[in-house]
Amino acid sequence: MQILPNIYLADGFAYAQHPNFYVLHSEAGTVVVDAGTAEEDLERAERQLGVWGISLDRVDYLLLTHSHYDHIGNAATLRERGAFVVAGPGDAEGIMLADARTVPYAAGFPLPPCKVDRIVEDGDGIEACGFRFEVIHAPGHTNGSVIYRLEHAGQIIWFAGDVLFCRNTSFQPELGWQGGEESDKPTYIETLKRLSSLPVDCILAGHYMPYLRDGQRLVGRAYVKALCEWR
Repeated sequence: MQILPNIYLADGFAYAQHPNFYVLHSEAGTVVVDAGTAEEDLERAERQLGVWGISLDRVDYLLLTHSHYDHIGNAATLRERGAFVVAGPGDAEGIMLADARTVPYAAGFPLPPCKVDRIVEDGDGIEACGFRFEVIHAPGHTNGSVIYRLEHAGQIIWFAGDVLFCRNTSFQPELGWQGGEESDKPTYIETLKRLSSLPVDCILAGHYMPYLRDGQRLVGRAYVKALCEWR
């Protein structure tokens, strides 16, 4: 599914699967954002991208939004295919150690560790295959959750991982799973407060449907939801 020019949903919501698997492709190379759970997710993504003439035989960059198993399952495989792996503070260490930060107790199976080539902090920039991302540190769901902000095709786009979602056509937000050991509601509320003041058009989350208009309103509603339910 092509979302915007050069941006594809290779697996996930549109294919009746849970974790979203995003691919950005240009003449300069291929960037993947989050890597699905299991080998079959990667195989589906490759078949579906074939419709657009895009191959994942070589991946140049893999941007991981956080350390949970359903987003990093194919990270080691993609790194073997050449991907330069990026992740946020703390979560990067969990990915490299494949420890409790990957929530294997929820997965029901161990994940292979994956070397992270760059650990990014809030405000860092990433130049990748002709795209320029800015990192927004967004802790609460995990300590090292990050959003990758991209200005592209006249839109401000957030690859938001599990910070917030749009679950259905009522355009009501959902918040990330609270079962991880690092989940912290007060920190999450502060993150949403900060995010609600930032401009954004499109929110491409780790699960459910892409939200392609008026993204700042969705973030504001997510902040209200957290205040009402968690304080």
